[in-house]
Amino acid sequence: METLAHTAVYIFVEIDRHRREKVEFHTHRVTGLEIKQKAGVPLDYELARVEGHRRVAVADGEVIEIRDGERFIAVPGGNVS
Repeated sequence: METLAHTAVYIFVEIDRHRREKVEFHTHRVTGLEIKQKAGVPLDYELARVEGHRRVAVADGEVIEIRDGERFIAVPGGNVS
């Protein structure tokens, strides 16, 4: 994993529309599972990156590049669309 020199990347994860978590990483490359674990998302939930009005699914084993301030949503399985 790539680490950042003294710089944190903060993302926001909305969990089932009821809770929003600010999550800190020290790398730009993370997996969907790492995001879920740090945000306290149930493992059977699906994760999606919010891009404007779209949701783009992120699989547990998928490595993605994150940017500071990005938003993600986690919902019970079968609800990302």
